[in-house]
Amino acid sequence: MKLAATVIGIILLASFASAQTPANTSAPAYTPKTLPDGQPDMQGMYLRNGIRGGGVEADAPSSPLDPGEKNSLSVSNRGDGLGPYPRIFGEGNATLRGAGPRPQRRTGIIDPADRKLPWRPEEDAKRRQFLLDQNPPKSLRHVELNARCVLPGLFQGEDGNPFTFMQRPGSVVIFYDYNHTSRVIDLNRREHLGKAIRLFMGDSIGHWEGNTLVVDTTNFNMSSYSYQIPYLTDALHTIERFTISDRDTIDYTVTIDDSKLFTKPWTVAGFFSRAAEGSESLEFACAEGTLTLENMFGQPPAR
Repeated sequence: MKLAATVIGIILLASFASAQTPANTSAPAYTPKTLPDGQPDMQGMYLRNGIRGGGVEADAPSSPLDPGEKNSLSVSNRGDGLGPYPRIFGEGNATLRGAGPRPQRRTGIIDPADRKLPWRPEEDAKRRQFLLDQNPPKSLRHVELNARCVLPGLFQGEDGNPFTFMQRPGSVVIFYDYNHTSRVIDLNRREHLGKAIRLFMGDSIGHWEGNTLVVDTTNFNMSSYSYQIPYLTDALHTIERFTISDRDTIDYTVTIDDSKLFTKPWTVAGFFSRAAEGSESLEFACAEGTLTLENMFGQPPAR
């Protein structure tokens, strides 16, 4: 009788403990297909979300080029998920995005948590003056880079524009629809190019950690982050992490380290969502023969 009571007590205790301990309901990690060289397959056309629009610092100055971006999210990161892509694709690139629900992901500056960037005070003052000198532009350096058809660097190209990932043995290639830009991430090298070699897109070397492509980039020629951060320096060093979280989503973080401007690195999060089936890349024309510079500075001297 005592043995039976003891057994029943153990069963009840175990049942109670089971009821008090939440079941492990976490979904198993996604396992993507692998390519012949062993890389996880991330190929396809994607739309970028939350990198620039949601990344505006909390106390950013208003830019004369885009005063509406101050202390807010740009239209590419609105609650309805519609972005500024041309109407040829349908309102807010809805055709590119497709009809399915959009994933919920963290976006914008995640470190520091208050989204106040760790500017060196003297450099913050310089960039605020630089913004004031952009409209009208004080010099050619003050003309917005995309008005000069300059290659965009890592961050330019609006969120919501297409990015196409292609993979070949030893590298990952990212094609930006914006300005016909391509970026090659070398998976074989472990050392960066010499410091004298400077590139618009920087020198990117990467490696895979499971489903995550980790990319280390230095040797930038010039770059900017947003209207409010109109330039970064030759000290820029970025660490990106592209994580394949499911068939249609690549989670993304980038840590920006520029010791000439900031006292410590800061990090932005976003994600890439696969474009609707059948989406195609269209030509993006940035014509250097336009009258943009002439309208700003007048006609050049006659030869």
